[in-house]
Amino acid sequence: MRSRKKKPANTLTITPQRMDFDFAGVPKHWFDNDPVLSHFLNALSLTFPDGERFFVDAVRAFRDTVKDPERQKEISGFIGQEAMHSLEHDTFNKMLAAQGYREQAEGGQKLARYLIKQGRERLSAKKQLAATAALEHITAILANRLLKDPALLESMDPAVRDLWMWHAIEEIEHKAVAYDLYQDVCGDYRLRVRILLAASLALASYTSKYTWAFLKQDNLHRNPLVLARGAWRLFGFNGLLTRTVPDFLQFLRPGFHPWQEDNSALVARWRGVLSETAEAA
Repeated sequence: MRSRKKKPANTLTITPQRMDFDFAGVPKHWFDNDPVLSHFLNALSLTFPDGERFFVDAVRAFRDTVKDPERQKEISGFIGQEAMHSLEHDTFNKMLAAQGYREQAEGGQKLARYLIKQGRERLSAKKQLAATAALEHITAILANRLLKDPALLESMDPAVRDLWMWHAIEEIEHKAVAYDLYQDVCGDYRLRVRILLAASLALASYTSKYTWAFLKQDNLHRNPLVLARGAWRLFGFNGLLTRTVPDFLQFLRPGFHPWQEDNSALVARWRGVLSETAEAA
């Protein structure tokens, strides 16, 4: 068994939580009234229902290799959390269809299912686990970006803010589960790097395609001001994605481990905020 950096003791638990979010009255451009930011996360959401099921199956395939009872609890928590994410984003995606984006929402999910099916058929079980570890890294660093900058969450419409806050919290809580299992099962450095780069390219292509599709439905795909402003807020100085690049590159280090950045205090803080909003509802 390979050595690993453990998650912070007595600070984080990986506990599934069903939220049953109500997305009534969500505006089309719910992220700071910015079409590009909103549709980028809309496009990402289309991948979650089937993508999370892929992650669950990839981890389940090797969970019997783990003998440590504490890690078995973490794997169970990971599976439960991912199942809840799938359900909540399915509801969110149905809301997008009801907003007038039916073709984009249904077409995007159909394409995601096809691509994931291809992955299941063409990749070995070990490569599927490597893909899960890689994509979990991407979701974890995006989650970290959202939680580190309160202005990002505060600029979201309240009807969807809690969804992204809750999802971000739980992605950080279980960010090392698939990675640790991969290290146990295989630990091949070159493979995990190759899979990360391939998975990143596929995800970037997919989100670009459907961000554009949503913008086209709004007839904003030829609006230079909307596109320039959105591109700057994604890729400019302090952009949503720009600030994740250093964290992304950490995965390329041979000695990388997700908990080398201890953001457990950040999770605890936002768990408190989420609890307060749930009590006030």
